[in-house]
Amino acid sequence: MVPVPAWQSCHARLYVPSVVASFVVAMLRDIPLIPEQSSIHVTTQFVAFVSATDRVGCKIATASYPEGLSWRLSLVAFVRSLLLEVDPLPVQDVYLGICRGNPMGINPLWCRLRVQSTSSHLAIHSLLSTQTRYILLDQTTNMGDARDLTSPNGHPPLTSPEKPVLLFMTLNASGHTAGAAQIAKHLHFNRGYKDIYFIAGPRFQPLIESTGAKYIKNPFEYDVPKVQEGSTEGEAFFEGMKAVFGESIVPSYHVLRKTLEDIRVAHPEPRKILFVHEALSQGLLPYQYGCPLPKGYTSLPKTINWHTSIYTSSDPDFPPFGLGLKYDPTPENKAVWKTMHAGGKTMWKPLIEHYDQKLQELGSTKRFTDLPLDVAMTGGDVTVMATTASLEYPNVTKDPKKFRLVGGLPVRALDKNLVYPPWWEELTLNSALSDSDPAKKKVVFVTQGTIHRAYHELMIPVIQAMADREDVLVVATLGEKGEPNPLPEEETPRNVRMVDYFPYEAILPHADVFVSNAGYGGFMHGIMNGVPMVLAGLIADKGDVCQRAARAGVAVNLGVSNPSVEQVKEGIDTVLGDEKYRQRVKEIEEENVKADSLGQIESIIEELLSHE
Repeated sequence: MVPVPAWQSCHARLYVPSVVASFVVAMLRDIPLIPEQSSIHVTTQFVAFVSATDRVGCKIATASYPEGLSWRLSLVAFVRSLLLEVDPLPVQDVYLGICRGNPMGINPLWCRLRVQSTSSHLAIHSLLSTQTRYILLDQTTNMGDARDLTSPNGHPPLTSPEKPVLLFMTLNASGHTAGAAQIAKHLHFNRGYKDIYFIAGPRFQPLIESTGAKYIKNPFEYDVPKVQEGSTEGEAFFEGMKAVFGESIVPSYHVLRKTLEDIRVAHPEPRKILFVHEALSQGLLPYQYGCPLPKGYTSLPKTINWHTSIYTSSDPDFPPFGLGLKYDPTPENKAVWKTMHAGGKTMWKPLIEHYDQKLQELGSTKRFTDLPLDVAMTGGDVTVMATTASLEYPNVTKDPKKFRLVGGLPVRALDKNLVYPPWWEELTLNSALSDSDPAKKKVVFVTQGTIHRAYHELMIPVIQAMADREDVLVVATLGEKGEPNPLPEEETPRNVRMVDYFPYEAILPHADVFVSNAGYGGFMHGIMNGVPMVLAGLIADKGDVCQRAARAGVAVNLGVSNPSVEQVKEGIDTVLGDEKYRQRVKEIEEENVKADSLGQIESIIEELLSHE
């Protein structure tokens, strides 16, 4: 970027009378005069138009480059504002400002503005260029100081023509795909990444196409094998790992290879490509073990390894994965963990051999002898986790360049075409009541998740535990469209409202407690909606999620997968009866919102490509 002339720089602390401001702005771009009742609110290095109705829109006009510092905002040309058409409006202040190109022919500038309005704290977070047509403003907390006016981490911002082609790939499962789809949608519609490709399972095609990405079918489909009679939870876990992850290696390699080759033909060098690889989608794994590269490549594109669960490692500083052990890093416990990690390779041996066989079929030059979850955590150039330090164990980011905790993804806006269940008004009317109103009921939201839907383990005990509570409304989701009520109608208590499949983000704002089997996606939904939890799960990562949640103070960990009615009742009563759980989850919700996960992810994209 080339510094603009010094006369264009302006960093004074000013208050500009509205009539004068209207005239100056109109002169800048021939824009119709701003209403006289409006005002300009200016702080050092922050300039913002605030209208009487808080409809805000702005476009960079000039910028300066102080020696030794990053690009700073100098002057903002203001344009007519337009209320974002959202029905219903999900938050109080979401606005879309019209941008009319580049008013003074300056270089584009990465811009994060702190905007003070009369009703809330707003923030603009947009890459502005001649190809940017809109600025999205969303309700948020303080964006920080003037450093935020630069591209995060000080890397040069990417102008639209330089933006890379993005390729996403995810495992064919909701918890592994939904978050990546949210990232792709944000980058496409809000940040100007126009060329996005997304490899996912067939049932996610409508979701992927709604993000603006080009859908690529991942042909691998799986069924989690039924647990054989007499088998242990451990045996069932390893059979599931083989069927879901081991069998996906070959088809995932082939579809990724062909897609990369097709992208290179469509977008020849020097156009850059960045790969966002969901850590368990297995597309990257063969390349880590020397399988042939796609045609047209001397190395793989820069890769973000998007991890949708807890930190997993055979590092003896942490408890072994999958056992739900409490984090208590005494010297004695660490010695035990080290022994358990070493013995774990024996347990994992059949799966390791299965992985090795599949990789050899693809022409690997290196034998697979590692623990699969260690490899999943270390793929690509940087591993990104949608969480914060409060929800993980200490020192998981021993290598901060390799591992990044970026915070949970924002709560998604609801589909305007969402069909609500017939009892929905009852739930919303209850939420509208004052907390002091004796008619207001506590809302217990329970789900068994979307994959391991064994309703007798958790959902039915919750329904039974709350059956006689006139002051409680139980909302239950079954996790699969078309799934029937697992209880006969005559056995379904009067205070239960059930739906087959419904978005968590619709129900959680009305809930007082969230009961789940500790799937990581559901857990983070609870965090990002600020709802305290009761968790019951052990298989796969669920026991470890429970331990982290209890350690953070946001949940009661029941310590089992199939709790008794009495255990469930005690857990729910504990959360409802002690305000500390709600206070703590609200604190961690705020911590995750402030982390700005989507902003950090784009920053990492810039960082990786700036080092090519």
